[in-house]
Amino acid sequence: TALFQLAKELKPCIVTTTTHIGAWQAKEADQHIIIRKLEELYQLKEITFSGAILVTGDEEKKRLTSLPQESLVWLEQFCNYHSLPLLIEADGARRKALKAPKEDEPVIPEFVKTVVVVAGLSALGKVLTDEHIYNVEGFSKLAKLKINEHISEENIVNLLKHEIGSLKKIPAKARKIALLNQADTPELQAIGGKIAKKLLS
Repeated sequence: TALFQLAKELKPCIVTTTTHIGAWQAKEADQHIIIRKLEELYQLKEITFSGAILVTGDEEKKRLTSLPQESLVWLEQFCNYHSLPLLIEADGARRKALKAPKEDEPVIPEFVKTVVVVAGLSALGKVLTDEHIYNVEGFSKLAKLKINEHISEENIVNLLKHEIGSLKKIPAKARKIALLNQADTPELQAIGGKIAKKLLS
């Protein structure tokens, strides 16, 4: 949701993934182009740059797959040449508010200049279970919280500042941004402000 909201604000832009996204999310884009081989990317030279253009691999089991590395590099160079923003979904949380990355996550290309880490504040006060968190065991370790205990702002700060938590695999020269999402009440907005100050300290 945050990815496509940003795409709407930056359009025209190109959106892709290094992992996979739900096929149902394609409806959020203004155009969806499926690429099965490198040569098919050349059609981007012929289209009108309008809205959010989603570029993915084929659909498999209701998920849209990522592009091969060669195609992703071509896409990055194409976007640079045309001054188009390129937004890449590099990690998913299966629609949970928070997650801890697993061993092979996230998948961030080295050419990326800005990384946005998303944390859903709706998890605050909830119990640490897989109902709210993706990779509960990993979150427990990184956030310093036992399973079935309540999630606090300090736990979220611990995760966001951990080098193998939310900072994992971010290219050294990339700008880091924390997006504190789902701050839907004045209380959560206030807590989000406190978390932001701790992240900057």
